[in-house]
Amino acid sequence: MLRKQALSLSLLALTVAGCATVVAQAQQNSAATRDALKQELEVMNSIFETKLAQQNEAKQQRRGHFRSQRLSYNYLAGQGVVYRVNFGRQFEIDFDVDFDFDFDAPMPPDAPMSEVIIERQVIEGDIEEVEMAYHQVAEAGLEVGDLVRDMHDKRRKVRDLEFALNSADGAGRKTIEEQLSAAKEQLAAARTKLEERKQALRAASSEIREKQAQRRAERAQKLQQQVATFEQTLADTLCTYGSTLKSLPNNEHISFVLQGAGKQDAGGRDKIYIFSKSSLVACQKNNAASDLLSQAVTYSF
Repeated sequence: MLRKQALSLSLLALTVAGCATVVAQAQQNSAATRDALKQELEVMNSIFETKLAQQNEAKQQRRGHFRSQRLSYNYLAGQGVVYRVNFGRQFEIDFDVDFDFDFDAPMPPDAPMSEVIIERQVIEGDIEEVEMAYHQVAEAGLEVGDLVRDMHDKRRKVRDLEFALNSADGAGRKTIEEQLSAAKEQLAAARTKLEERKQALRAASSEIREKQAQRRAERAQKLQQQVATFEQTLADTLCTYGSTLKSLPNNEHISFVLQGAGKQDAGGRDKIYIFSKSSLVACQKNNAASDLLSQAVTYSF
């Protein structure tokens, strides 16, 4: 009986030792594979950056300028490699102006000018041009605010004189009538001046919005052209040099995140492409880069 127990314990010890050896060997192989994959990714990244630099040099020759696109990447075990490239976005000023005034509503002294609302919001565009436009509209808005306050003061004076007139008689009544007539004329003039300034401010703000919409459309078209060119470079490079990633497991993927190239109405500001390693292998055999793009999972997020 003791002999059998000793034999069982010996077998158990051998089994545990064997499992530990297998685990250690698997970890060693995994580390070696990751080291090899890291070197392959460095080579692949260098190829991509070279291709993008050539693409940008061609842009420079055609248009006189270009913006370099740099790639960064990470490896996610069990999922694959994720590349990121920033398409970037500039800034512009957007305007939200409210011109609805209640001329007859009483206004407390020292009340803040809540009738004129000019909000500045950072989005895409030519920052210097729209900053200047913003300051012009802001100054005009402040002038309108002053005119609104002045008109309320004149309206208050008319009401005070109308109240005084109700209890006046004789020579005093005639004096108040004259003052009231002059106050009403001043109020009418203030109302006319305010309306003129409001119309001018509306026109200036409308012009700015139209220019913003035009710039957005132009930038959207330019961005789509850039994305289309990048897609072609991406597909050609993956199809030709995808075999460089020999250590990438066959069940994993190569993903690209184009930051700033997505569509908000389609789900987000970034555009994402996911390629399976098997599709790269098939593309290399058939030399069909266009098929590679059609097989990729693509979405905005």
